[in-house]
Amino acid sequence: MTENQAQTAAATAQNVEPKIVVDATPTPEKPKNGEEEAVGFLNEMQENAGQISELTAEEDNLVTKFFSSLLKILKPFGKTLEISASALPEGYRGRVIKAYLYLTGQLVLVYTSGEAEILNLADQENHDVLVEITGEIMLQLKSIINSYKSRIEKRVKFLMSITKDLQKIAEVFSEK
Repeated sequence: MTENQAQTAAATAQNVEPKIVVDATPTPEKPKNGEEEAVGFLNEMQENAGQISELTAEEDNLVTKFFSSLLKILKPFGKTLEISASALPEGYRGRVIKAYLYLTGQLVLVYTSGEAEILNLADQENHDVLVEITGEIMLQLKSIINSYKSRIEKRVKFLMSITKDLQKIAEVFSEK
């Protein structure tokens, strides 16, 4: 290396600023000992247990309101809903040939063997079944309500024409 090159290299080395590197990776926590880790898991489990308790209470409340509303809607019709076997959860498909939902929340399952089972959908262990068949329940409610509306519209249309004609006749008699 010549003297000129050495001076240039020295000058360049003095003017170069170090490159700034930002590392966004969080620094790993120091490893916890077994006791600290166990306490952390326990605290998390306690928090989750509290949330499960709150959610379960809310779910029970909503299921109670669901069946109360269903009863109010269907009581005037005196209807029991036939639930399609295909709407039931996987475990029942192929084994159940018919299912009926009563206004009180009992689901009667009729098996291919001819045996019957009653599930109370208000019970916690049957809420998954309720969720699975809710679409079918709503479809049938829609059909029942639309049919009822149609019958009322026909009656109103009939009574409207009869009442108008009857009023015309009544006018003739009231003029005398």
